Amino acid sequence: MRRLLAVTSLVAIVSIFGVLPNCRAQASLVGDWEGILNANGTEVHVAWHVTAAADGTVTSTIENKDEGVSGIKVKQAELKDSKLTFTVDDQIEVNGETVNVKGTFEGTVSADGNEVTGTWTQMEPEQPPMEIHFKRVSAAGSTAAPAA
Repeated sequence: MRRLLAVTSLVAIVSIFGVLPNCRAQASLVGDWEGILNANGTEVHVAWHVTAAADGTVTSTIENKDEGVSGIKVKQAELKDSKLTFTVDDQIEVNGETVNVKGTFEGTVSADGNEVTGTWTQMEPEQPPMEIHFKRVSAAGSTAAPAA
């Protein structure tokens, strides 16, 4: 059960970073990130991969490196100044079962743009708020137009 909780929590965070609206500010997040989700005292190692398409659309996926869960997408996201927010409403497969994941993320991008710290609040399955901290490990090349 604890393993399912950690997977579900991580998958929720993965979902948080799925698809970001077309925005130059969000394109600044393009790259690979690694982080730790504090799932009720259990550290879950996660990776966040942010990419930009030629048309400027920014998408991302997160994976639970400990459990091998990947590819969860964000339904809505907004980056305003340094404040990053997401909503998630997705379904994932965990141990052969379909799990609905709904929640929100509210966080802050560091001044240098290389760290994101925030809180994941999961409504389905319900969990207490969880802290997550990401650090950029590489700035991947983007095919989006450079910022003016």
